Amino acid sequence: MSRIGKLHFIGIGGIGMSALAEYALQCKIRVSGSDICENEQTKKLKKLGAKIHIGHARANVKGADAIVYTSAVAEDNPELLFARDNHKLLMKRAEFLRCIEQAHGYSVAVAGCHGKTTATAMLAHVFKCAQKSVTAMIGGEDIDYGNFLFGKDIFLTEACEYKRNFLCLSPDVAVVLNIDNDHLDCYKTVENLAAAYREFASDAIAVVNADDERAVGAAGANFVTFGMSNAAMYTCEDVRAEDGRFSFTLVEYGIRQGRVRLNVAGKHNIYNALAAIAAARQCGVSVQEAMRGVEDFKGVKRRFETVGELFGKKIVADYAHHPREITAALSAEKKPFVIFQPHTYSRTKLLMKDFVAALEKYEGVIYPTYAARESYDAEGSAYTLYLALKERGADYVYAENPERLLQAIDMRAQRAETVFALGAGDIYGVICALIEKFGRKV
Repeated sequence: MSRIGKLHFIGIGGIGMSALAEYALQCKIRVSGSDICENEQTKKLKKLGAKIHIGHARANVKGADAIVYTSAVAEDNPELLFARDNHKLLMKRAEFLRCIEQAHGYSVAVAGCHGKTTATAMLAHVFKCAQKSVTAMIGGEDIDYGNFLFGKDIFLTEACEYKRNFLCLSPDVAVVLNIDNDHLDCYKTVENLAAAYREFASDAIAVVNADDERAVGAAGANFVTFGMSNAAMYTCEDVRAEDGRFSFTLVEYGIRQGRVRLNVAGKHNIYNALAAIAAARQCGVSVQEAMRGVEDFKGVKRRFETVGELFGKKIVADYAHHPREITAALSAEKKPFVIFQPHTYSRTKLLMKDFVAALEKYEGVIYPTYAARESYDAEGSAYTLYLALKERGADYVYAENPERLLQAIDMRAQRAETVFALGAGDIYGVICALIEKFGRKV
């Protein structure tokens, strides 16, 4: 990496790519990048000295020694074509992540179909509380640290399983939070997905969820377990809830270590906290520092985030885009009003019955699919999901644009205590814009 004078990032505004670009800037490498629109990440990088291009063009790549791109970049992208035509060094995002991993003495990678951003952010807080010098690639916006920390000793990253990208990494500690039926567009079967997780964790100290059978199956010869219901090396007792936030007594190898009081809502965050503590202990962090670190964590944007009010109703945004995540997000509310935006046609098509089961007992709005990298597929569209819910007698409407969405909230959410805006696409920006114009921010 020291021989690279200038790096160009295709899709630099993404949460993961922007963190890589910031790392390069910290290493005194000149950085340029492009994206289809300006956002908070591109503005930040521009202030730090990166040259930002809005829109993709061959000329953007001139002068770069190497180009970093993601799996979502289309093969006909003009910058990708220019790089290939001119024999530039090309690196996928996961390959550049591996280069950063190799520049550090010790590495921790957090994988799982659900919760990995939160668990990674919790671990970042633990390492900071333990005064460890850590580079952290957080796949979301931690309230205190954003999506990136720069350090020299420990490398911490969220590890994405999409298209087997996490297999580029060779972590010393590999966390497996759970393995669920996701990304079946590229894995085809859950068995293939589980096999990839086994390969990811095979040569590491595997930190696995004892309550998830597939996660346990990913462990190699060297592992520790965490969990709530099955026998685990790191577990909890005397779980209590107050205003949606949980506390518990940490039990390490059968020995009670003290109370942990989480500053984030949701029972599922006990799993994330136990995983973070178990992983930190494998890195030489004391149990007291680990407990203090997870308590210091205040949350990640778009993870159970209260973003404001509309028509006197509290609006909570959450990244939930898988049936299990939807169930977890809504389980603590008695009468939620749900706004759901499906993420990709393939996921919606493959898990249609599961989405219906997760949503049918509530009332709400279905918002158009965020296609991401995919072309339109009627069988996996948001409208098809809406029709499937109506067939089950569920009380949903379809809102094809922000104006219709606003009308639906105004007319239909009166009985709800909270309005949840769920999805991994642009629904967050849509709902925040409506709050900015017609509601009240908090």
